[in-house]
Amino acid sequence: MNNPTQSQKYDVVIIGSGFSGIVAADILAKHQLNILMLDENMHVGGQLLRKIPEQLGEYASYNPDYVKKLGFRFVQNVKHQKITIMNRACIMGIYPDKKLLLEVERKQVMEINYNYLVFATGARERYLPFTGWTLPGVYSTGMAQVLMKSSGILPAKSMVIGGSGLFLFSVAYEYLKNKGKAVAVLEQTGMMEKIKMVPALAHQFSKVAEGFKYLSRIYLSGVPVKYSTKIVEARGNGCVEEVVTGKVNSDGRLISGSEKIYKADALAVGYGFVPNIEAPQLAGCDLEYAEDKGGWIVRVNDNLETSVKDIYAAGEITGVGGALKSINEGNITAVSILHKMELMAESDYVKNLARLLKERGHHMQFVHFFNSLYRVPAEALNDIPDETVICRCEDITMGDIRKSVAAGYKTPKGLKTATRVTMGNCQGRTCGPVLYDMLGLLTGQPKQSFGLFNTRPPLKPLSVEALAGFVEKD
Repeated sequence: MNNPTQSQKYDVVIIGSGFSGIVAADILAKHQLNILMLDENMHVGGQLLRKIPEQLGEYASYNPDYVKKLGFRFVQNVKHQKITIMNRACIMGIYPDKKLLLEVERKQVMEINYNYLVFATGARERYLPFTGWTLPGVYSTGMAQVLMKSSGILPAKSMVIGGSGLFLFSVAYEYLKNKGKAVAVLEQTGMMEKIKMVPALAHQFSKVAEGFKYLSRIYLSGVPVKYSTKIVEARGNGCVEEVVTGKVNSDGRLISGSEKIYKADALAVGYGFVPNIEAPQLAGCDLEYAEDKGGWIVRVNDNLETSVKDIYAAGEITGVGGALKSINEGNITAVSILHKMELMAESDYVKNLARLLKERGHHMQFVHFFNSLYRVPAEALNDIPDETVICRCEDITMGDIRKSVAAGYKTPKGLKTATRVTMGNCQGRTCGPVLYDMLGLLTGQPKQSFGLFNTRPPLKPLSVEALAGFVEKD
């Protein structure tokens, strides 16, 4: 692994070290290319490949499934390849002359030039606000898993896990394995609806095996799994003490009189994932709204090249579909770049691409079923009380959103002007996805007609030390 230097030029820069990023880097590195791989995290591998440190004793027992074993193999491969890996590196800006500005380790700003750029920025959790979701002890499902997998910390002695999506069962499995008391697992979609997913699982054996492992542990532990059940409220004096839930109808609306209260020390909640498209948006790549792919995604051709020449997108940002899809798209991206650089024979390229695109077709079928199945109906937003905070950074409530839309602010830009939503530290990463849903519900217009909230450099807050050093250098 090389150490990066300032103002260096690379053949390929890969932003993101999850499955698609490490697969593409591993293949490209075998052709003696000068590669830089960037990631905001301290480790290579993304969220799915976090590994419990051995010094954490009993929590370090780890038996990864087939896909994770494959992923860890790729992690080891890239660490031993001639690849420059830069962790704790945040994108500041992306410019038309194939230049990037990075903030590295919160200390310095670096300028990087490239010939080819690959976005493999993955996805983040989607949230659905409810009364009490800002109460201490309410965790995202991802944060709960990070505490257990990276730090060996149990979020609480007892916990309710709720929301929508397969990830709920993964978190419940991890929590039970680490001797936590799971009070209940609450899935907002219905049990019968999952039958629709069966045809899409024909080419997803590892997902079936993984799901069976999770559910077996949950049911054998005696944890109640409730379908068509939503989180209504988190209550407590300064922290979570109880969770109010309720049954929902086909529109996701609460059925009056179905409420039930669970006593618990914490609540882990998540509603699936949305693609991290802010960096491609900043680079000028065309985006499109596709409900059955996870929301706003990057538009790509069969080679996974975006609308901007020599910029590619792979993994969750072309459709939320999990690790196997990301591995496939990492392969496609690498093959496409090698062909474009004339490092792969035409016949080999055609044969490889045909095989990979056939595989991608199977993965995209799963993407369609998965995101359609676990989509929370927009009508469910009608249950959110006016006093519920939606934008936590700027303290904007559901009532503020409803009043602003009624006053004529019916676009992301208008809503931002009227209320300051998305203008805080997270820049809309938490509230942005649900705001699109709210605009669609309150205006009756298709979400793709609104456009996106604006993205501009820097993509995330900078440290004063890094910025000052950069200004002094100039």
